[in-house]
Amino acid sequence: MQTQNMPHPDELDLAIIHALQTRPRVPWTLLGEVLGIDPVTAARRWDRLERTGTAWVDGYLSPGHDDGVYAQVEIDMGGLPVESTLDSLARDSRILSLKQTTGSRDLLAIVGAAGLDDLSRLVGQRIAPLPGIRTTRVHVITAIPFEGDRWRLRSLSRAQQKALAVPREEVPDEPLRPVDRELALALGHNGRMPVRDLAAAAGTSTATARRRLRVLTGNRRLALRCTLARPLTGFPVSVVYFASVPARHLEDTVASLRTLPELRMCTVTTGRDNLILDLWQRDLADVHSMEAHLESRLAVHRLRITERAIVLRTVKHVGRILDRNGRSIGLAPVNYWAEPDLA
Repeated sequence: MQTQNMPHPDELDLAIIHALQTRPRVPWTLLGEVLGIDPVTAARRWDRLERTGTAWVDGYLSPGHDDGVYAQVEIDMGGLPVESTLDSLARDSRILSLKQTTGSRDLLAIVGAAGLDDLSRLVGQRIAPLPGIRTTRVHVITAIPFEGDRWRLRSLSRAQQKALAVPREEVPDEPLRPVDRELALALGHNGRMPVRDLAAAAGTSTATARRRLRVLTGNRRLALRCTLARPLTGFPVSVVYFASVPARHLEDTVASLRTLPELRMCTVTTGRDNLILDLWQRDLADVHSMEAHLESRLAVHRLRITERAIVLRTVKHVGRILDRNGRSIGLAPVNYWAEPDLA
């Protein structure tokens, strides 16, 4: 991918991205109709955005809606992250995201595993022995009440968003099947992959692929998201807040947090800090004002921010390896169910 000297997306590009955030697999004909442009123009624009790593659509089994175990893992490297170690971690298919941060850890990773024993082996035998890693701390995720696939640009009118919305329908809440994992893995490479190609990649029929895709998206076991390189979103600062709240107030606290437009992800975890929040902000000066706002707004629930960490660099984001400008330069889709290579 060529990522150098790429101009910022213009208003039409942003409208296309917002449309794909609203409906990631929308047909170009419908998107063109809603935006008032030729479908060929929409497809060509998207191809350029995708080819340069500026924006992309991918899919993954949604944490909290599948049968895996997830954790936030703090990694201490003594302030000197080793590039080869960062690359090794980023290319591991059981690591969903990887951030270099300030604070009491150098890296913060979200990992997936088939179970608690698998998680133990992943951290102890795969991550901890890598060059430069001194210590790791694991926070098992017990719930993910808010994910980044719900975040939107503000480029479309309400009428346009409504025209793109997929009608809600009742779908059976079925257990995951082996073919579902293959579909998710294929969508991790390209979330807009045509159904015929998706079926071939998953080793199934077109009819089965279409039916399972409808079921998996309907019951939110499969997440599809359109992502724009963060520095281009207007929110260049990413901050992670570690917070503690009494267990009896967790549900009400989460309900209040969902209304925050800056919120990108909220995980409920074990350990001293039972909430880890990922927020995007416009300026470094907003870091402390947001903290004050959170503690004031949620004082009734006795929320306490125990630490805040600024993200210096996002190395991996939901299966995409990123460059220092936040553009996609490689793929390592989520595949925690594969037999781990712990050699």
